[in-house]
Amino acid sequence: MTPPPGGGGGTPPQLPHTGSEGLLAASGVSALLIGAGSVLYRRGRSATRR
Repeated sequence: MTPPPGGGGGTPPQLPHTGSEGLLAASGVSALLIGAGSVLYRRGRSATRR
């Protein structure tokens, strides 16, 4: 089978941009905030027992 005349010189097809580029950074910040909150919670609980 032969390619169509004049075709094949354009840009290749691409996936659409979904805006998920910042998702990894946002999930990392979220995990950090949850971890920091749990540390503060545990420190507060241990301070009240003294």
